[in-house]
Amino acid sequence: METVELNQHNKEEHPTMHTGGLNTPLIIKRIVLCIVMVFMAYSVCAQQRMYPIPKANIQGSKFDKKLSLGFGIDTAYKFVYLVEPPFTAEYCMTYDSINKSLLLCKSKSDIGYAIGNGESKKAREKRLTYFRLPIDEAYADSLQSMFCEIIRSASPDSRRSGFDGTSYLFYLPTDIYTVADVWEPYEDSNCGRAVRLMERLCKAVEKQDKAAAEQLREEINVITAVFRSLPEVFYVK
Repeated sequence: METVELNQHNKEEHPTMHTGGLNTPLIIKRIVLCIVMVFMAYSVCAQQRMYPIPKANIQGSKFDKKLSLGFGIDTAYKFVYLVEPPFTAEYCMTYDSINKSLLLCKSKSDIGYAIGNGESKKAREKRLTYFRLPIDEAYADSLQSMFCEIIRSASPDSRRSGFDGTSYLFYLPTDIYTVADVWEPYEDSNCGRAVRLMERLCKAVEKQDKAAAEQLREEINVITAVFRSLPEVFYVK
């Protein structure tokens, strides 16, 4: 019996659809790209706030009422700015209310490593260099207000982390969430602006440049207002 093939010309002009082999490498690349884009978008958003560290997690380790940071600072203070680079020595800045001055303490080598190895306080002091810059009480109060707003608005969802980056910590001696932490902030973010300001202030203290410190007074108020405008995050204790 003769086999009749119908509509052959149509099959030639419009071949039937079929599923070809999957391009697995291309699919994987697209999935990875999507994940990276989502992570980047999240990281940018996270940079508008800092990350809170509960006081309960740090009490008795890095921070306490006497500011036991290994820097030999034991005085009344309103705030502490601590910088922890991955491969170079740490440094911190606080306000010495006794001498009415900003106090910058820089370590010549890793102070955390020295503490971990049980190095004596006297030996650690040889690693340290101190710088002071006299300021008025109003200036110190404005810095304290900025730290308060940064910590108040810190969000648990703002954590950004990575490898071989520097952590910047903003610390106050009061409240349960006393530390706000940011890792390698983007320059144009809220966190980046706060860190850049504090870094310029540290340089002014190190160079004994009171004029440079005075120029930052208005910027301190602006950044304080920026973080104050962020809605407060409520924590479950």
